[in-house]
Amino acid sequence: MRKVIAYVNLTLDGHLAGPAGELDWMLPDPELNIALSDELRGRVDTILTGRGFHDAIEQNFRAQATDPASPAELADFATWMISTPQVVFSRSLAEVAEPHRLAGDDLAAEVAALKALPGKDMVLFGGVSIVQQFVGAGLVDEHWIKLYPTAIGAGQPMFTERRELLLLESKTWESGILTLRYTPKR
Repeated sequence: MRKVIAYVNLTLDGHLAGPAGELDWMLPDPELNIALSDELRGRVDTILTGRGFHDAIEQNFRAQATDPASPAELADFATWMISTPQVVFSRSLAEVAEPHRLAGDDLAAEVAALKALPGKDMVLFGGVSIVQQFVGAGLVDEHWIKLYPTAIGAGQPMFTERRELLLLESKTWESGILTLRYTPKR
């Protein structure tokens, strides 16, 4: 059965974003991004996302995929991001362009149906609200966390209630970022 992987950037004090959605605390780490994006592309064939991140994929990655100045690894990943089918969880969108589709209203039923389909695993990219909904409903099979060496004091948390997790893997990068993989204790 397919798994849902929540792939997130997280501050040391557990926030996905600042109080107003700020992401200015993220540090660039090209080596880390290349390694994780290569692994992710080998394992995933579907992107799960909210409306805001869906729009960001279309705006940011489409430009990077076609920019002749983009490094080859970035252009390849950007092309993968825009061409990989997305299931978009949104109450405000009426439609999305193929190969993407809108999710149904029942989050748990939608995820169960997706997991039952043949294929590779799925990655949940966000934004904050949809990640919190997936985590809160117990729909995440693996958490892939890029933990930044920055505390912001206040913001939008990933976890809104207690969760017990089992560490699968950890790695320290030269930038000070830790990559952590957890699975929920069941």
